Amino acid sequence: MPHHDHEEFQHWWRAWALAGLGRVDEAITVAALDPPWTDPRIAEATLLKRAGRLADAADALRALGTIEARQELCEVLVLQGRADEAISVHPTVAEQRAAESKREPAPPGESGYSSEPPL
Repeated sequence: MPHHDHEEFQHWWRAWALAGLGRVDEAITVAALDPPWTDPRIAEATLLKRAGRLADAADALRALGTIEARQELCEVLVLQGRADEAISVHPTVAEQRAAESKREPAPPGESGYSSEPPL
């Protein structure tokens, strides 16, 4: 049973291992075989970080500027020993909440109450 019954992540696990061996270009190619569950550019930066190419990962994440990229950038900067800068780039709670997707409430049933979770 590959990857403890999580075959859908087999390419990501392989990509992670390849990046750890310093084979980032190959890792990025392998990771692209899985349907993206995150921005592929962030996945690429994560693989760069895994390979120890922290400056390259930081540059890629800075260029994105999204909330998710800034969260990842914070971690990279901490690994580089740049905690003050990491704190300054990390998104605030207000920014994170504003970026969350807003779900439409489920329509009420016949009784006037929603039958969809959360109840």
